[in-house]
Amino acid sequence: MRRSLHVLILALTLMLGGSAALAQDDDEGGGGDEPAEPEPAAEPPPADDPPDQGGDEPAAAGDDGDGEPAAGAADGDDGDKAEPAAGDADGDGTPDGEPAAAGDADGDGAAAGAGDGDGAGDGAGDGDGAGDGDGDGAGDGAGDGDGDGDGAGDGAGDGAGDGAGDRDGEEEIVGGDGDDDLEPGETLEDPSDFDGDAPPINSDEYLEEWGEPYNEWDLDGDGVVTPEEAGFEGEYDAAFEGMPDTVSDDALDARPEDNELGMPSISIEQFRTIVRLVKKKVLERLEKKIEKKTKSKMETVSKLIFLFSLAGLLLLGMPLALGKKYPGQGGLLFKYSAIAAVTFFLTVNLFGGVLMGLRSVQGALGPLTNPQLAIAGGFFDTLDDNAEEFVVVGKELFVPTLEQLKGATDDQPAAVLIANGQKIVEDAQVFLRIARMFKRINFIFGIIPIALLGVTMILFILAIKPTLVEIVKLPAEAAKGAQVSGGDVFRRAMGRVGNEFLATIASIGFLVVITIIAGSVLARVVQPALEALISYFTLALLYLQFVDGASSGMVFVMLFSVILFLVLNLAVIIAAMAGFTGKVQKIFQNRFVDKVPLAKHVRFWKWGGLAAVWALVFPLIFVYVARFGLDTINEKVMSGATDAEAVSWKAMMLAGPLFLVLGFVVLLWASRALKALLFIFKYKVKEKQAKVQAA
Repeated sequence: MRRSLHVLILALTLMLGGSAALAQDDDEGGGGDEPAEPEPAAEPPPADDPPDQGGDEPAAAGDDGDGEPAAGAADGDDGDKAEPAAGDADGDGTPDGEPAAAGDADGDGAAAGAGDGDGAGDGAGDGDGAGDGDGDGAGDGAGDGDGDGDGAGDGAGDGAGDGAGDRDGEEEIVGGDGDDDLEPGETLEDPSDFDGDAPPINSDEYLEEWGEPYNEWDLDGDGVVTPEEAGFEGEYDAAFEGMPDTVSDDALDARPEDNELGMPSISIEQFRTIVRLVKKKVLERLEKKIEKKTKSKMETVSKLIFLFSLAGLLLLGMPLALGKKYPGQGGLLFKYSAIAAVTFFLTVNLFGGVLMGLRSVQGALGPLTNPQLAIAGGFFDTLDDNAEEFVVVGKELFVPTLEQLKGATDDQPAAVLIANGQKIVEDAQVFLRIARMFKRINFIFGIIPIALLGVTMILFILAIKPTLVEIVKLPAEAAKGAQVSGGDVFRRAMGRVGNEFLATIASIGFLVVITIIAGSVLARVVQPALEALISYFTLALLYLQFVDGASSGMVFVMLFSVILFLVLNLAVIIAAMAGFTGKVQKIFQNRFVDKVPLAKHVRFWKWGGLAAVWALVFPLIFVYVARFGLDTINEKVMSGATDAEAVSWKAMMLAGPLFLVLGFVVLLWASRALKALLFIFKYKVKEKQAKVQAA
């Protein structure tokens, strides 16, 4: 309907000999879907052209109601890059000077002076373009309409959201009704996907990866939006009311030069309210997604173990393979083949049950030590605790970024924030490089549980191998006349499974204790590290925005160093926890399976526990030392600075991050925490076993 009206107006204009073109939104207003066509220059208005004083009088040619001439460029109130030709400012084919239908671009029957119902004269370039396309009685903007069906003009004519607080349509719903409650078959482009490699939300590829459709307000992922969750939606909408939903540098550009670094754009309380609401929306959903993904991997492993156990049925064919070698032993071969097949099947599945029990306990404890959850939670806690620092660019950067976070995937909020820095400083590709690096690191952290599961599977195969070899050889040994009993083999196999179960139970106790310690340390280490990352990112943003000749290379070194510091902390914690629990499990296997006394590993019990605890505690101690050091450096460099040009940026951006990385590595070695880690990994459990057997 709207396009037809455009065509009709254009045809009438050509018939009357007019040369007006449709107005386009400027870059700051969001832009339409089609590129702007070049427009003929407007004739200058008469020198005595007065501004509109109200909505009752027709607008003078070339005056859009702001008192400024319309010729050549936008006046800032309607988003036009250039005004239509003088004489027909609203593009309706009727000279503006006529008091009746002239200037009635809204199609509401009102003269140009009040066409958009705002009490301000419309005049030339009123931005309506084709009338009141959304039927809300308000001027729509170029090519505007109600694309998301909420009764408000969209501002872009693309069927997307309004761009100002209207979060139901901003994500470009495909094949749907324009709200966040996606219907079957609807998909949603994830606004936090900064590098465009994620599948659309609720697409087939998305459902294959995550297993269930996404609903923005179903916070617990149970498929039902409860009254409490519906109430949260209203609270969320109210918090974001009037907030920008796109990252922009307009407000930063308008800051006075002597107060570039000290002008908050949002109140601290409002900022904290938004942070807490988004944390509730994202973090719980992220934990459940990780939990479901881990559960899916575990189910896959269970299926593989069961399928492997079915290989025991192949033993029923051994009489056919061994018949020629042992003639006349067919009956004996069939008997022992059947015993071997049943024993193989039961042994593999029981071993698998023990393995899955251990992994289930690890999975239940996973949220305590999962790096992805720790980093995401630390991001929100950092913003909350340091709100007074981040409100300097709160409305320009942080609030739009927080609104992008949907919790639909396991992407890190910190990576999305850093990528959005490029929207403030358009040529700063360094932010995208750092964000992609952070995303790759998050992927590595995400596969750590899978890698540990793979290691456990290898240990499982090595542990079960001798038992399975004995089972497979049973029919042939019986046919050879060896003194072998199927019952004995079965009892030994079941005994091995029972001993592995006892070793696992004993290991779980140590696993729980070390996981609680590691989880407590991880939570306290990640937040200060993220605080440093976000603080330095914010400084880098202001540096590139306000300092002439700013170096993106220096920004890269700074942010890379802080991310490396975070990775080093996480690596030490994960290595200490995984190394200690792995050695403990092997020692208990020696005790219950091979009957090696625990006393033979007294050296490990004496020093291994202390080594693990010290390796875990070191990052915690260092991060508090680092926080004091960074505060001292930053206070010295930034104290009282409001003019970006007056800051010693080289000292600010290099001293702190290099102190973090070099200080961590040097003190890790000097404090013997590195030696403690090496002791855990170098300790040879089987070597002790060999000495016992030799004795």
